[in-house]
Amino acid sequence: MAKEGRDTNRFVAILVRNAKDNILMGFRNDDFKWGCPGGHLKVQEEYFSGAVRELKEETGLDATELKLINFTKVGKMLIYLIEAKIDPLQEIDPSGDPDKESSLWLFVDPNDVRDRLHIPLEKNVVLKHWME
Repeated sequence: MAKEGRDTNRFVAILVRNAKDNILMGFRNDDFKWGCPGGHLKVQEEYFSGAVRELKEETGLDATELKLINFTKVGKMLIYLIEAKIDPLQEIDPSGDPDKESSLWLFVDPNDVRDRLHIPLEKNVVLKHWME
């Protein structure tokens, strides 16, 4: 059942890199696999606002800069890929995530976890972009 106010046809995927070009990924509590921040937009929510909200909810981090990388349609789903820059001195704090999907967030080399991805590599817009 869809959460109230959630747009099930629009999703924001967020790419956050550190200085070593590692990607911020969370170890999920449901399937014990790795995933990037992101989620469904709310009805009539603009994708940048949704990216800021999802990043803050899931990781406690504030974006200092956002860039739309691309958007793609997968079936009925429109996925916006947003790159977010953060202040590297911010501390990750997932305690505010209402869904409690991931309690551990780390900057990782995706090559180290590619066999343990929540969204498989062939469908993962964040990692496909990172690999290019």
